[in-house]
Amino acid sequence: MGLRQESFQQERVDAFNAPTGLAFNAETARCNLVTVGADLNTLVSREFRIGEVVLRGTRLCEPCSYPVRITHPDVLRRLIHKGGLRAQIVIGGHVPHGDFLEPLDRFAP
Repeated sequence: MGLRQESFQQERVDAFNAPTGLAFNAETARCNLVTVGADLNTLVSREFRIGEVVLRGTRLCEPCSYPVRITHPDVLRRLIHKGGLRAQIVIGGHVPHGDFLEPLDRFAP
């Protein structure tokens, strides 16, 4: 099985941080990739490209107890179905900062 990546949408994290006053971020969430303007929930069971890399969305990345322990109990409730995406690397390569996410027409079995 290939390497796995975790990513989240920056705008969803910003929406969580605003009312709580927290500074939840990619490092806190232990995510490898941060997107802006891409609906990651639509990429479950789909392949997509970022830079040279092709990934397959495997499942939503629901919040777990780790960020709760280091941030705030509201992480679980406020980020359910908004925690990002777990993905499998299909083709490795370089992802330049600021590159675009391109959904591919291939659906995973």
